[in-house]
Amino acid sequence: MPSLPALAATAAGAVVTAGLLARHAWRSLDRIPTLTLTTASTRAGHVASATASLDTSALTWIVEDNHWRARRLGSRRWPRLSGPLAPAWQDWRRLARRPGWLATIAGTSVLPAVFAQAGAPPAALAMAVLVGGLAVAATATSSARRDAGNPALARLIGTAHRPTLAARAVLPALLSGTWTSLALLLTGLSGAANLPLSDVAPLGLVVAPALAAAALRMARRAPVDHSMPIIETPGGPIPTGILKWSATGPDLALIGSLPALIALTTPGVATAPYLAAQAVWSAVVLAGYVWRGRAR
Repeated sequence: MPSLPALAATAAGAVVTAGLLARHAWRSLDRIPTLTLTTASTRAGHVASATASLDTSALTWIVEDNHWRARRLGSRRWPRLSGPLAPAWQDWRRLARRPGWLATIAGTSVLPAVFAQAGAPPAALAMAVLVGGLAVAATATSSARRDAGNPALARLIGTAHRPTLAARAVLPALLSGTWTSLALLLTGLSGAANLPLSDVAPLGLVVAPALAAAALRMARRAPVDHSMPIIETPGGPIPTGILKWSATGPDLALIGSLPALIALTTPGVATAPYLAAQAVWSAVVLAGYVWRGRAR
């Protein structure tokens, strides 16, 4: 059995060693590679989320998180907005913090004109314009996507679901309407598509509510249902779950833009009646989507 002096010496040595280790750890705090550790942890979380969901929309979350994670945002007073406009304001602030992205979106409006110069048929040109407008509208739906992904956080906002969804549709409608009108205007100025500018360019504004509803539908769609059956075709198996997921959103854009598609693809047709019909139909599509919208 060890003697009392030996036990005391061992205890004293342990205390001294622990003190030295604690002192060394304290001095090393400012040299810990926190950026490397945080990046590795974030990467592991992204891989885990993508593996668990098996959903292509996980890429959108990863890009969004990586963009804002490395930035230091200043604190500002919340704007004096009441009701559902207050939570929708964050989409406007997010877009204002990225002027380079706005410039890129404006620059892509020339692509339909280039497409027309390459000899694209009217149907393909009209689909290119509407697909571009839908893509632009989808860039302003991050908050709606987060509301759908985290219902508990959406309920903490304290506003009704439908008014909030309607307020979130304003920015996508504005972006898609501006982009689509500019694309049609540039396409008409190019002279390759024989489009009457005075009648066709306003189509971009009246089709915007339908594109906004489709973009919100895309943002709020559920993950891919991998339990759905697979269709065997000569070209290979087609998972119906991915087909259904991919069509959720573009289907509403196609239905909501039918008058505009007819006006753009029918040569020599009077576009004024289709312009009025598209304005009414877009409002009906957006109102119907907001009315049927439910919080998950």
